[in-house]
Amino acid sequence: MLTMECTCEQKVHTAPVECIEVSAGAINKVPEILKGYNQIFMVADENTYKVVGKQVEQLLKDAGMLSHSFILDAGAHPTETNVGRVLIEAGIDREVYDINEMSLLPDYILAVGGGSVNDICRMVSYRLGLPYGICGTAPSMDGYASVVAPLLVAKRKTVYQCSIARHIILDIDVCKDAPYELLTAGVGDMIGKYIAILDWELSAMHTDEYYCDKIAKSVLKATKECVEEAYTLAERKPASIEKILKGLLESGMGMAYSGSSRPASGTEHMIGQTWEIMDLEAGRELRLHGHDVGTATFVAIFMYKKLYAETKDEAIKALVEKYLPAFDSILELQKVLKLPMTATDKAKFVEGCQRGRTFRVRYTLLEYLYQQGELDAYIEAAYNEVMSL
Repeated sequence: MLTMECTCEQKVHTAPVECIEVSAGAINKVPEILKGYNQIFMVADENTYKVVGKQVEQLLKDAGMLSHSFILDAGAHPTETNVGRVLIEAGIDREVYDINEMSLLPDYILAVGGGSVNDICRMVSYRLGLPYGICGTAPSMDGYASVVAPLLVAKRKTVYQCSIARHIILDIDVCKDAPYELLTAGVGDMIGKYIAILDWELSAMHTDEYYCDKIAKSVLKATKECVEEAYTLAERKPASIEKILKGLLESGMGMAYSGSSRPASGTEHMIGQTWEIMDLEAGRELRLHGHDVGTATFVAIFMYKKLYAETKDEAIKALVEKYLPAFDSILELQKVLKLPMTATDKAKFVEGCQRGRTFRVRYTLLEYLYQQGELDAYIEAAYNEVMSL
């Protein structure tokens, strides 16, 4: 278990994470890291199985630790169908059925993949009461250490409280060779942390919500380092990929330590995930989560800049002012990185921003502007700014 002493009301933050391994060749350490388990159920999708899952499977077989494996379809989304499939396959089949026996379960679930495989296994782990871990295959999101799983259920994206990974294994050699769009998606997810932390402070100011300055500062520091490294993302430098991975993990640990996604999710996630829901409702292909979040981050940046210029509330002005240099750094990075804009259609853009306010019960900039009667005007202004990027 990881712990961190703090001066906030929690005094000590804890997370049931036993090991975080980020290194070149980390995959080869899987049997040693998981040596306390003897019946490991491995889950991958067709893509991640080819990349590294087959290797992990063989390592576990050779060590006598593998129970069995299950391979999802390529690019499987975290739907109720896929959660159900993994749940069904988790049990160990017998050659002879005995009505007096319960189905045998493994003693550990190992996810091999990115966000979708991780979220599917996180939910199955939670429902079965089994520990799980993740061998990540890309620096595509910050959810490796998250406490929640956003799942697609009944054409809705619902955030469920779930298990935390006991072991997080990220092989730099594997992650640096991930498809480039997954690398940019990770940066898109990460730049949103500036908005998430600012929203958290805004909520603490207006609703007295719990806020931890130490967690916030650690996430902001990690975000700054990720932005700096992202300029050379296309070069796939191992040192840069390592820093981005550790930044994403720091954001995830912020969630684990606080017991909430608050340090990593605010206006940018509520809008981005609403766009995902709208695509699902319309039968459109889902965009990468990090790209939706990245686009929504620019929306929030321009909304906060407009608020800073117009507000007469000195406390609000002082709060936003602290983040203006960070906002400028993201806008400069975008000139080089050119993250894709995922909601260029104005109707989709506007509806996503409006519906995003109630995506979940969470006080953010959207709620503040709504209570001021200014939300629609700010959405209109933000659309024009974002489309000019």
